[in-house]
Amino acid sequence: MKYGEEYHPAWCHIVSDKWSSAPRGLLVTLLADVGTRARCQECDRSLESVTESFAKEHERHSKPTRQPDTVIPLRVVGVSHGILFLAAGPKYQDLLKQTAVEPATPLLVDGRRHGMLLRVDASRQEPLLVIQMDPRAKFRNGPYQVRLRLPLQRSATKPYAVDSVEPAARARHAALHPPAADDMGS
Repeated sequence: MKYGEEYHPAWCHIVSDKWSSAPRGLLVTLLADVGTRARCQECDRSLESVTESFAKEHERHSKPTRQPDTVIPLRVVGVSHGILFLAAGPKYQDLLKQTAVEPATPLLVDGRRHGMLLRVDASRQEPLLVIQMDPRAKFRNGPYQVRLRLPLQRSATKPYAVDSVEPAARARHAALHPPAADDMGS
């Protein structure tokens, strides 16, 4: 309020009444400019109830039933007309079926965008990730991986969402397939 002995940090019934009767009597200001006015007790009660309800709602939604496995290994099962098809092994197929695709999920190669994930084709027995390749990108055959995260609220119908698709780490791939030793013994 422009005048009075209390300041109102929330929209309590006093502020609501003032808004209805004389809205020019309301003033939005910095807390430092309030001066010696006392804080409205009605506002404190409404802020506490709102804070408690937000905390309960956040607690209810922020605890997923299980944390996503952060990485699912993939293999190339086909590439045609700029579309790359990637599949997960049997161990990860159910997890992939529970995964949502959100807009602009990238295929990253060496930190650069080489394509965009279009969808997870879960209607098949072996679910596929369908990726539109960038026409300028060179196709890279070999193992890939998908990183999962919790979904955004608008696509929370599934417990997981794709964060990114990328070639599998070369170090892990090299450990699985060590190079042959040369004549020098190195």
